[in-house]
Amino acid sequence: MPIEAPISELGLFELFQLISLTDKRGTLSLTDYESKKNYTIYFKDGKLAYIDLADRLKEEMQRRDLVGREEISSLKGEGFIDYIIEKQVMTGNTFKVLFKKIVEEVIYPLFLIKSGYFSFEESDFSVPDSLELEMKIENIILEAARRMDEMSKMEEVIPSRDILLEVSSEIIEMEQINLDRMEWRILSLIDGKRTITDLIAEIGDEFAVLKSLYGMIMTGIITEKRIAVDDILREARKEEDEVEMKLKELNGVWNRREYEKGIQILSELKSRYSDDPRIIYELGYYYLASGKFMEAISEWNSCLLLSKEEKRKKEIKENLDLVTELQKKIFNREVSR
Repeated sequence: MPIEAPISELGLFELFQLISLTDKRGTLSLTDYESKKNYTIYFKDGKLAYIDLADRLKEEMQRRDLVGREEISSLKGEGFIDYIIEKQVMTGNTFKVLFKKIVEEVIYPLFLIKSGYFSFEESDFSVPDSLELEMKIENIILEAARRMDEMSKMEEVIPSRDILLEVSSEIIEMEQINLDRMEWRILSLIDGKRTITDLIAEIGDEFAVLKSLYGMIMTGIITEKRIAVDDILREARKEEDEVEMKLKELNGVWNRREYEKGIQILSELKSRYSDDPRIIYELGYYYLASGKFMEAISEWNSCLLLSKEEKRKKEIKENLDLVTELQKKIFNREVSR
């Protein structure tokens, strides 16, 4: 009988301890609701034996320029692994070292999953001989706990993955800079345009990237990019000009009574400038002209919250009263036969 439950009821720390203490052999299926990713993990004699990471291996091989995308696009699962060994892209031992590194990158973040579901079922299975692991679960648990402690400290300094970074001007005054290979690599990628998410995607090892960034931020080598006031004003003017231009173009659409086309244009504009009351104001009229009263009411209610123009707010309130009253009459109308 499988052991299954939401992660909120039985965490992975407790589950892994149970598998280790009972020397279980079987397969763990894990779903992370937040990332919408699925994982299949195999255990043998209470040890982690294998994780199905064929897609991740492909990405890593392509990132290292060891194989081409077209070359392996048709290969799946063990076929891909056999292909790498047979073509001598790398030796079996080297490939196993790479695989274990990727397993470590994947397994430890799983302990951070807060919303998900797992199912563990005892069963026999086979894994590629060249990639079978014998990782002690006790060591995995200890390392996961250590990383969680470090992550909590790092998140105090790096609260968001969307931060833009730049090399600090103070680096020029430093007499000596001692960086390891990972830190030099990250430093070479920081250009004021890449976010931390971009750096993680480029390098692949999230924990290693965050740890290196944390160290370099604390020592003042890198810092969060400061956006100049002129840049902010320039972006604001750019937004203002684009919205104004689009609204002028819509005059012809309204005069031709192409209301659905207007809704499409304004909706696309709203997806980029969601807080601009001018767009929402116009969208209300287009919905009203299309007979979509509920949508018109919703847009105008939003416009009341965002608009600072008292004259326009007064107009919207009057429109809302009229539309709401008309809607009531339509809904309450009784047809006598």
